[in-house]
Amino acid sequence: MVRKDVLLWSAQISETKMACPSPWKDMADTFFECSICLDLFKEPKLLPCLHRFCKQCLEPILEGQAGTFECPLCKDVCKIPNDRIDGFKTDFHMKSMLQFVQLQKTFENNEERECIGCEEKLKVTAYCFMCKEFLCVQCYQFHLTKKIFVKHQKHVLALNDLEGKSLTQEKLASLMEAPRCHIHPEHMAQLCCCTCGNLPVCVTCTYDEHKGHELRDVRKVANDEREHLKEILEELVKRKDTVFNIADKLNRVNNDVLSIVAETKVKWKSQYEDQTRKLQNEKEKEKREFNRFKTGLEESTRNKMKKLETEMEEKIRKIRYEYDRMKKIKVRESKEKEDTKRNEIENRELKIDETMNKLDAVMNERNKSIDEQQQRKLRETQNLSDLCNQWVNKFENLSTISSSVLESYNHWTDAQCIPDIRAASEPLVEDIMKDFPEIESLSDITMDDLPILSIDSVHISDNVESVVDADVIRDKWFWLSGITSTGSGNIVISGRLSFDHSFITVINKQGRRISHNKIDEGKRIRLPFRHSAALSRDKIASVCESNQLGVYDIRDGSFTQNNITSLFDDFETVDGKYATCITTDPISGNIIVGTSRKIGLLFTFDEELNFIRALKLPEVIKWSRDILYHEGVLLICDTESRCAYAVTIDISKTEVELLYELPKPDIDGLTWSPWSICKDRAGFVYILWSEEQGSTTKRIITQYSQDGQQLLTTKRTEDRVRCMTTLMTKEGEKLLVATSWSGKMFCYGLMQE
Repeated sequence: MVRKDVLLWSAQISETKMACPSPWKDMADTFFECSICLDLFKEPKLLPCLHRFCKQCLEPILEGQAGTFECPLCKDVCKIPNDRIDGFKTDFHMKSMLQFVQLQKTFENNEERECIGCEEKLKVTAYCFMCKEFLCVQCYQFHLTKKIFVKHQKHVLALNDLEGKSLTQEKLASLMEAPRCHIHPEHMAQLCCCTCGNLPVCVTCTYDEHKGHELRDVRKVANDEREHLKEILEELVKRKDTVFNIADKLNRVNNDVLSIVAETKVKWKSQYEDQTRKLQNEKEKEKREFNRFKTGLEESTRNKMKKLETEMEEKIRKIRYEYDRMKKIKVRESKEKEDTKRNEIENRELKIDETMNKLDAVMNERNKSIDEQQQRKLRETQNLSDLCNQWVNKFENLSTISSSVLESYNHWTDAQCIPDIRAASEPLVEDIMKDFPEIESLSDITMDDLPILSIDSVHISDNVESVVDADVIRDKWFWLSGITSTGSGNIVISGRLSFDHSFITVINKQGRRISHNKIDEGKRIRLPFRHSAALSRDKIASVCESNQLGVYDIRDGSFTQNNITSLFDDFETVDGKYATCITTDPISGNIIVGTSRKIGLLFTFDEELNFIRALKLPEVIKWSRDILYHEGVLLICDTESRCAYAVTIDISKTEVELLYELPKPDIDGLTWSPWSICKDRAGFVYILWSEEQGSTTKRIITQYSQDGQQLLTTKRTEDRVRCMTTLMTKEGEKLLVATSWSGKMFCYGLMQE
């Protein structure tokens, strides 16, 4: 999660902007400590990210590294200079502050040091920055009164300056003498070379090594650098809300993920318990029915036996043999009936047990899937949180160093340090200004309802129960080619809008438009028929025959597309090379795309539209008009062969295996062709078949068993129907079939028998 101390940003930046001379006592002790050895800095080296380390601590880290290495604190990748450790700048600002810290401890502890004037070891009273030595009381007064030391007098630090706790960084800077020329150390620096990174130079350098360079007065350079740094810090203040918003979004998305998963598990558990309870009741019902049958049979047998006994008493001598024979027959018949019924009940119980085991397996698989999704989403949010925390750490370091440099008011330090601070702060500003649109989609989790696993069959209503009239799509150019329902209960339709445009439209169950997207297909090889399949609760996978594959978010209408034409480049065929249909695996989130005549492939993608691999189809399958992922296999409607097939689907392999052909309908002696396929929650499969003879078109719907190998029902439907899907309503699940251009959709009831 995002660190709470991000809330300190604004205050820290404000303090940096309003920096003013402050006592040295306010500096934290840790500011002067190396984070590796946890001791005061010794020969501090400054990295491009503005973190500093002792030279001897940094050397082992650079060992074995070639070209770059990671900063031990912020993990920024830093380039290693050609001369390795010596190529990094020495932090002279920190060295000067460390010098003061050491002086302060010497004064405060009343240590005895050798005086440079009398060479006696006495308690020190002052320190001369030009002599770079300590002074006793007498020699300090001598320094202040004698003309020979008149140049030294402005550079003497007295004990009373520290005791009054009034020493500021600006005052300390005034005590220290100007640095030596970096080329002629015997000369004091008099100018600043801006061409060479604000290096201190003497007059000799102006007509020698630095001839022709931009040379300026150090005060002007320092003032300019301070102003530039303040502008950057002001920009960071303006941008701080961006980080707050990211942190809030990440926390909200994390809460949404946990909430959605918890709610889904509760719903699944309720559905599981409800189905288990119903199946258990069915099992108990069968047992009670058997017991009732057995009791009635036994009672009936006893009555018959009594009747036979009465007759036997009357004719005992004459019918003894007949009586014994009949008794055996009745007992045998009773036993046979009991065994028959027992077998029937045991078979029913076995089916119920198998269904319960299957439901357990589905529940375990779904729980595993949603747990994996939860972990993946939380890892993604954690990665963004780590990035945000990294920005916080960088800013804290930048703020601390900027405050220290600005408060020191040392022109030479500012001229050399502030360019490095600015260089480190510019990428931080760019990072904070980045947009993260993927944050809002981190809460997308596949959470379809559990399938209804029933030992009974599902019956399609004889007549249309209702009609959805989507007048928003009624147009002479409109042509519907895809339909699916969403987890939120809406209907998504797609197809061709004109010669150059496809569309994706979301409507509610009454046919009212929620959103309508017109998509420009640009350069195309086919009329822009668009097909769709549900990917998650609020997202739809869609492919157009112009080879545009995309993911559409029904919440905000955002649409991400990739052109997959390049996947067809290896095929030499005179026919069009284009995508024809689409389906999704709700567990893995993979997208599967079917292809046109003579291509013979399936393309698989992940939910980010990254290509995974191509799967080769068996030779018998020529042209995939529609496909459906179902119970671990793929069902394919093949236009060319006019058959529907089931094949294996394993993305770890390059070829799929043909399992079986689904039974074809035999009506009116016609050769029907499969057009559209879908399934209900109970696992029954439905295929829309078409027969076109000239201007005459006929449509029928077939229902198959859960494994697709048995044809259960055949039903005639509207001749204009082009595609279909299932839809959950308050009255239960419906079969929704849609016409091509009129906007009419017909609902059939799906009722368990």
